[in-house]
Amino acid sequence: MKRNIIICEYASTGFNYIADVCARGYNPVLLDGILVGTEEEVRPFREMREAIKHHLGDSVPVIPENADYGEVLRQVKAYDPALVIAGSEYGVAIATQLAADLGLPGNPADRIRAMTEKDAMHEALRDHGLRYIRGKTVRTEAEANAWYDELGVEDTVVKRVRGSGTQGLYMCHGRDEMLHAVRENLSAGVKNNGEDVAILIQERITGTEYIVNTVSCNGKHRIVSMWQYSKVRMPNGTNAYDNARSLSRLKVGHSRLVRYACRVADAIGIKYGPVHGEYMVDENGPVLIEVNCRPMGGGLPRKFTEAIFGHHETDAALDSYLDPARFEADALKPYRPEKHGAMKFFILSKDTDVRSAPILQLAQHLPSFYTGSFDRIGRSEILSETRNLETMGGTVYLLHESELQIRRDCALLHLFETEYPEILYQGRKTEAAVTAERNIHAILKKCHGATLVFSDKPDDNMEGAIVTDSAGLPGAYDGYEYGILDLSRPESFADMESTVEEIYAFIGKIRKGGRLLVPASTYCHLPYGIEGMEILLETAGLRIELPSPDHPDLLTASV
Repeated sequence: MKRNIIICEYASTGFNYIADVCARGYNPVLLDGILVGTEEEVRPFREMREAIKHHLGDSVPVIPENADYGEVLRQVKAYDPALVIAGSEYGVAIATQLAADLGLPGNPADRIRAMTEKDAMHEALRDHGLRYIRGKTVRTEAEANAWYDELGVEDTVVKRVRGSGTQGLYMCHGRDEMLHAVRENLSAGVKNNGEDVAILIQERITGTEYIVNTVSCNGKHRIVSMWQYSKVRMPNGTNAYDNARSLSRLKVGHSRLVRYACRVADAIGIKYGPVHGEYMVDENGPVLIEVNCRPMGGGLPRKFTEAIFGHHETDAALDSYLDPARFEADALKPYRPEKHGAMKFFILSKDTDVRSAPILQLAQHLPSFYTGSFDRIGRSEILSETRNLETMGGTVYLLHESELQIRRDCALLHLFETEYPEILYQGRKTEAAVTAERNIHAILKKCHGATLVFSDKPDDNMEGAIVTDSAGLPGAYDGYEYGILDLSRPESFADMESTVEEIYAFIGKIRKGGRLLVPASTYCHLPYGIEGMEILLETAGLRIELPSPDHPDLLTASV
């Protein structure tokens, strides 16, 4: 009879455990963890849970969220599990306790605080003689003020002692910003086991931020992946993720980071399973920001990480419990990622009205595009500004043989989200319609070869060209030397997502070396006008040409 493996909280990357458990001949059983945070913060996790349950149907049993630990233990014990493991942050404490109470492989229950509470992590480092960040837990503004004076630095980090992602995290300069962040966290009313969640105020360390992901087997640690973070400071005081790029090779100083990460795992008390560690490296070397004793988040697709590192984390984590020999063999392999990857997190600088999302089509045409996740789009017409990982506009996963291409695509997407956000997210149109004179016949005279016109007025006499509309575009012949984009009706841009998809399909009808001509009567309807059209063309890999003296408003690009 197949044994059962309990997966405690399975949203995000922990979802991969389900298929991995099945592949090893075990039955997965899901356990809902206790979600901690404001209702807005925990809502995405509940929605992910429901989406996963809907996807799985009745094929996988689920033990529902329950604050009565004794009852949860009874239900878990009834499955006679071979393992109890944590799939995400909210499952770490209960998975550790359940494994200990059932006598299963896992981490010591007396180390749960060091594994889950950010102040206790740094206390553990201090006790083991490792570099740590000075900080103190406070519960009132008066305590915050007193510690700020004692700390003696202007730049601080304010965060909740327990929390997922970047919930309640603020990067502060000066006393006023620090107190504002403390008030925001106190007013959030977050509870953990019925008590107000404590707030940690730390000295701020600046440098380069890295991720080191490990799995451990009986106290031995193996590096499974490394990433480098890029973050941006938001006007609301939070620190938003821009991207995370895979570390393709170890360079000067990285081995020191790896050794420190393994010593951190020892100090925390890790014996088995995954640790997602976030570290800052400055002129004094590496220092822990925080660890999360579960797989790296971000909803990482299994095949995405396999394409980069040659394995994926949840499978490697199961080796640490179920196959020590394979763990030992893989631990001896060199760190040589096969490709370069990145996660580009989309930042919303303000509450954004989203009726249509051209971002989906734009991202798909990047050379390094792998897949995308935009779960928030479609659930609400207003997406709140980015304050943490859960309020990102979405994530695009990039994969390529060239690290330079990954960097270029990340930079391009960041440019769009900061300078041209309305080309990514289309809201409700309120301003008066913009128009420009339409003169397609004059443009046709510039075309000296096979020409395709994509038009929303296809009945016009366009002698010397093939004319098609949306209905005829899919069946149009490929390989035209010239293409004219003639969408002059404002209603053609009512659903930007569909229109952008059609524009890309039209570009695909033009042969390599051919030219695309876009009159002002078309691009005037796009957000940012000609620059909005240039964004679409650059994403599609076209090269913008210099304006023609006889048609200065005509946008020309070569394929």
